[in-house]
Amino acid sequence: MQTLLQRQDWKNILDHISRAQDTHKVTIEIMREDFGAQKEVENVAFRGLSYDPKGGTIAIRAGAVEHMIRHPAGVEIAHAGTDVICLEVVGADKSRHLISFLPPLHLPDLLLPAYRWEKRKAGAR
Repeated sequence: MQTLLQRQDWKNILDHISRAQDTHKVTIEIMREDFGAQKEVENVAFRGLSYDPKGGTIAIRAGAVEHMIRHPAGVEIAHAGTDVICLEVVGADKSRHLISFLPPLHLPDLLLPAYRWEKRKAGAR
């Protein structure tokens, strides 16, 4: 399932994901029209993730790399239930930054608005 996050939820959800540092591996892949898909890092230690709303920047720390995305246009999470498989950030320049986690990260369902909504709908049937 894919969930597009609302901007007001970015900081809270990304901070929660960041708490999984040192127990997960990540791969960061950047896709741009001018040079295609390129892996920046593959299967390295996840060191953290943050969103600075004032500066308008998402930072991903993986291994010895700090990958910065300035003025992101959107954040989407691919998940199975409450397990996050990957995070896709669309940059202001339309580039796509795919951050894949191994093993998948667990998010409490209270942090994933779409999942809460689906559970409520299923309970109403």
